[in-house]
Amino acid sequence: MLKREIYLEGIAHSLALLSKEVEIRNAVNLYDINIVAEDFFPGLFNLIYGYELKNINNLEKNAPAIDLYDSKNKVSIQVTSDNDSAKIKHTISEFNQNRFYEIYDRLIVLILTQKKKYTTDFDTEGKFTFDKEKDIWDVESLIKDIRGLEPDKLKKINEYLLSELDDKCYASKRTQASEIDTIMDLIEYISQNMDFSERKNVIVDPEYKIYKRFHEFANKITSDYTTLLGVYGDAIETINGTLGIDEAQDIIIMLYLQDISMQILKKNNNDPIASLNQLVEYFENKLSTDGKKYDRMAIKFYLINEMIKCSVFPNERGEYDECK
Repeated sequence: MLKREIYLEGIAHSLALLSKEVEIRNAVNLYDINIVAEDFFPGLFNLIYGYELKNINNLEKNAPAIDLYDSKNKVSIQVTSDNDSAKIKHTISEFNQNRFYEIYDRLIVLILTQKKKYTTDFDTEGKFTFDKEKDIWDVESLIKDIRGLEPDKLKKINEYLLSELDDKCYASKRTQASEIDTIMDLIEYISQNMDFSERKNVIVDPEYKIYKRFHEFANKITSDYTTLLGVYGDAIETINGTLGIDEAQDIIIMLYLQDISMQILKKNNNDPIASLNQLVEYFENKLSTDGKKYDRMAIKFYLINEMIKCSVFPNERGEYDECK
């Protein structure tokens, strides 16, 4: 991969981990990472946008409405994990009550999890301009802005994330990968592997595959998928929203998975369950060469998901036409 792509992937990886970590901790009423994020984001935004942001808590403890401030560029930012429109309205109200519009020209609300598609209007009482499309940010918004930066700046951002975010927030998790970490590293491994044969003539028809071709195993496949979807479905969505896999990478992933999965399926006499388990073990061993423990079930869900998309155990046209 080009250096630019490597930096972008590292940045997306770190920011996706932060977003997921906030979501998980908040679900069990642990908000300590929100405080860490308030110290972390000034440096990140200063690198991305050229701001001179500081944590306002260093100036005024528990300041209302805003967490980060830049007096020179007249920018203020609220950092929150609450993506509800009521939270944004409350922030705007406090911003007005404290007459911050006299100091700052812009209020930005950064959602640490994922912003919604807001249909409500946010009334500023004419005190300042607040554009819900431009002034409400989340990790995906940041990634879009970061993509347009030059490689030298991407390198600095990636290094900042590794030193500030990984070292401070995830030091205790060095040897155990999260589901997002696992799937991202798996995709990275596959996309770098060019060891596959020529492109197969395949048909994308998941219903045929599961309910006809593998009908003896259909209940097991659908049960596993449904169970794991509830646990790992959000991780896939997060990765799809941040990683930005291009068409070339997508084709490499598809061809490699088609090739290796069909080899293993033939060795297991067309038993998809035994073959899937062997694939999981194969990739787990490949990823774990550095001693890091990966989420085995996350690997399994990724592969089942790719099976439904027909990258794993693809329907080869000749056999498909005969059976149809």
